Amino acid sequence: MYSAAGKKYQDITYLMTYPTLFMGIGNLIFMPFAIGVGRRIVFLGSTLVLAIGAALCATAKSYEWHLASRMVVGLAAGQSEALVPMITQEIFFLHERSKALMGQQAIQICLTTVWVLFASPIANAITPQWWYGLGSVLAGLLLILALVLLPETKYNRSLSSYQETDSADGFDETSQTKDASVTMCTERPQLDFVRYSTRTWRSDMRMWVGKPEWMKQTFELLLFPNVFWALLLNGLTIGVNVAIGTTYSTILSSPPYKWPDKSASYVNCGQIVVAIVALPLLGHGSDYLVRYFANRNNGLHEPETRIIPLFLPIVVGTFTVVLYGEGAAHPYHYHWFVYVWGVAAYYFCFVGANIVAITYLLDSYPTRAGPLLVIICAFRGIISFGTSYGVSPFIDLHGYDGTFGTFGGLTAALGLLAVPVYIWGKQIRRFTGRFAKDKRD
Repeated sequence: MYSAAGKKYQDITYLMTYPTLFMGIGNLIFMPFAIGVGRRIVFLGSTLVLAIGAALCATAKSYEWHLASRMVVGLAAGQSEALVPMITQEIFFLHERSKALMGQQAIQICLTTVWVLFASPIANAITPQWWYGLGSVLAGLLLILALVLLPETKYNRSLSSYQETDSADGFDETSQTKDASVTMCTERPQLDFVRYSTRTWRSDMRMWVGKPEWMKQTFELLLFPNVFWALLLNGLTIGVNVAIGTTYSTILSSPPYKWPDKSASYVNCGQIVVAIVALPLLGHGSDYLVRYFANRNNGLHEPETRIIPLFLPIVVGTFTVVLYGEGAAHPYHYHWFVYVWGVAAYYFCFVGANIVAITYLLDSYPTRAGPLLVIICAFRGIISFGTSYGVSPFIDLHGYDGTFGTFGGLTAALGLLAVPVYIWGKQIRRFTGRFAKDKRD
């Protein structure tokens, strides 16, 4: 429809690339409120914005209106990448965290994939406008469910809750030995009903907890080498994932494949396999490694253990994106399954890198979960926008093989940087830990 109205292919790709930018902007706007005021009120507000944004898309009368409405959707959608993991990590123990985050991602991917998988036939049957209308109705239903089912998880937690001390990792910086005054809590203590009231449904339904606390360290944490590496890796993988998502339909609708537009979204079916099989294995595997190495280390967990499972997503992602580029450049030499594999396998790379980075950083600086999630989810949206925004002119200049070959090289390079982070991560944390604490800590 927009092609007939004179819009170029790059204009149409903006409908996907600009919302990723606004996902990052949305995190920069709303996550400080989630940290300072409460998780629940921001989740409910974002869901309301999502419903309104989808309704605006449904009533769009022009390309510009449609693009602006999708940016509104992007503002709300970013919270699923930052706020939801934050809530998840607050209600699960450390040795369960990766499994919980993977489970949350698996459910999210299955629902999203089903929604996207049938996007083309549904839009073909009820028009794209009513497809957005259906999305608005589902967002409204989610708002009602969250209103009665989602508890507030923001509480004032002591450093002992995170096994934190005044010196990074509980080590004396001069002697490099374990501080004898550090008490490790390995058993659940009795609940204190003297100083704290009993948790009830009414307390879960609060819109905020205690006095507002505002982030003061977000940009300071951005300068930490391990945080900066995780940010770049996440930004690149989500950007390449968006680049694949904006190109596969054009490839499959062209010769020799000539898929009809209403069938293009079926390419996403492989993501369900990723959610059901690959991600749970990665989540259970990460938690198993945490328990295994902690048992060998007298019960102490080293966050760098979380980096080990990154090997598989990086290898799969590098191979996949190069193969995808070769198939797109030489379609008569490759089967259409190359693109089905590419969409699913690089999504596995992105989600795997995302979970590894988040769990590693949350384990490294547990008292700064909020600022870290803002950094990862907000700034990676900006980086991914830069990666995917120029994909169309990049393809015009260097072809699909040159473009996605470059993406493969960058994926491998940032993956290899995990090796020095793993080797020297403890020293990095020991040095940066002093800057990741407030005076009140």
